[in-house]
Amino acid sequence: MPTDPPKIAVCAPPSSRSELSKIVANCGWGVVEVGMTELSALRAVRATASAYILVNEGAPAELLSELRLRPSERPLIAIAGRPCPEVAPDCWIPQTGDGALLGMMLQQLVPVPAAPRSEAPKSASWRRKGDMIIGTSAATRELLHTLERLRNSSAPVIVTGESGTGKELVARALHYAGPRADEAFIAINCAAIPENLFEAELFGYTRGAFTGAVSNRVGAFEGAHNGTLFLDELGELPLSMQAKLLRVLETGEIVRLGSNESRKVSVCVVAATNRSLQEEVKAGRFREDLYYRLSVYPVHVASLRTRLEDVAPIATHYLELIAAREKCPLPRLTSSAIEKLLSHSWPGNVRELVNTLERAMLMAEDRVLDAEHIVLPASASGPPVSTDDETVDAVTAYRDAKARFEERYYTRILRASGGNVSMAAKLAQKTRKEIYLAAKRLGLEVTDYRRDDSEPPQ
Repeated sequence: MPTDPPKIAVCAPPSSRSELSKIVANCGWGVVEVGMTELSALRAVRATASAYILVNEGAPAELLSELRLRPSERPLIAIAGRPCPEVAPDCWIPQTGDGALLGMMLQQLVPVPAAPRSEAPKSASWRRKGDMIIGTSAATRELLHTLERLRNSSAPVIVTGESGTGKELVARALHYAGPRADEAFIAINCAAIPENLFEAELFGYTRGAFTGAVSNRVGAFEGAHNGTLFLDELGELPLSMQAKLLRVLETGEIVRLGSNESRKVSVCVVAATNRSLQEEVKAGRFREDLYYRLSVYPVHVASLRTRLEDVAPIATHYLELIAAREKCPLPRLTSSAIEKLLSHSWPGNVRELVNTLERAMLMAEDRVLDAEHIVLPASASGPPVSTDDETVDAVTAYRDAKARFEERYYTRILRASGGNVSMAAKLAQKTRKEIYLAAKRLGLEVTDYRRDDSEPPQ
């Protein structure tokens, strides 16, 4: 029987309870809603709830006392404008609407158990062999829905998206989810092949076709017969090869270099590019007929910065993989480390996130990854730059705009560092004294952001 997901007890006023319950449910946990005065309901779920979420907005003392008596193995996430020492939460989140941070904290405190592989439905079979498309965001759910629609098709597919988003994973998902799963999956990086070797790599060659061809060689198309051929960086394909690729797609036949014999192949072609092929067509660098032949059903992979809800499950998944590879205990991310991960815009997408986690695990000695272990480019020390009307206002006086920016910047720096002024200074590349002076000028209390008050003021 499949394992039921852990249940999270959500203790919140009606104004925020449904929103929080939706966030929790979308992340894969069960939900038990508890009103702020329903002490009997809270006691009833004590044996079944794996964790608690409390919105400390006018919570009565009786409710706080009940939560304070919770079993030590049942973590509590408190959501409030200020820390809540009266209930000793395992972590504190300042805003109700920060769904990405809440989801990431839950992933760390209460992992969702994976379904047994033997019981996985056929529609989710791309989760085999580590080819997992991970995430709970709307963009990722739409991508999974698209893959479900395409998995039984042999039509060419073109996958677009920024570098590092996981376009090859999409190609592998299509392969392993469909009827060709037991056949070969061959990946070719068009950017890594010299122009004079393209034909030999894709179509193969016969003995004596050129100097050094001492035997017959099967090309990528023949090797992927009845399977899938993934052409990465398709925009790098030379024009001369584009015509030959178009012919193979239209006839289903290839001719080895040095031979006159045509060979039938049945291959599902999945191509990927981080360029705009429409722009390449306009510039004359890509054949228009090939573009339309490949664009039967284009699939787009959204950038990580537009789906921050996915940072939590992706980070959890790759930390598990890294820990298994290194044969070490699974590390834990602190709330300040999570906050720092969510503050970054991830120009390198999932590839950059994985490299950051690898580096963090090398730096952390006790398998607890804190903000100091999350090393980001110097230009990413502060929060992502927004271009909406709230941040960039052409009619706002420079002095007012600067004051608003400084308040947001130092608030995030203090929150990311957990009120540790030394760490905040390191993140902002300033001195401790500059951090204290800025906080005082902006009316920010450093102690409000601390997980403990052990650091003396200076």
